[in-house]
Amino acid sequence: MMKKLVYLFAMAAISVFAANCSSSRSAATATSGSEMSSSDKVAEIKKNFSDDQLAEGKTIFESKCNKCHGLKDPATRTVEKLEKVLPSMFRKSNLSDEQGALVRAYLLSKAKLS
Repeated sequence: MMKKLVYLFAMAAISVFAANCSSSRSAATATSGSEMSSSDKVAEIKKNFSDDQLAEGKTIFESKCNKCHGLKDPATRTVEKLEKVLPSMFRKSNLSDEQGALVRAYLLSKAKLS
């Protein structure tokens, strides 16, 4: 009986810790991302991602995103619009963090600034 209580307490503590960590990280990411202008975001992407990485992001975009819906030309979307929709699309498509970063970099590098 005591082992079960200890186990349940440990699982509850782990769950609370994990929930707090993920919500703090998400809030920090959302805050820092929203403080940057669209042109700053695109400039940062062009500074931090190589042409090969952007090409890889395009390949992932074309192969993964096309499975659920038709592909839209990124130049027809604004940076703000993409930033709103991409997190949920990445979750739905089960992209890894690395794949999501490459797709985001590709899309934002081609998007309209406003």
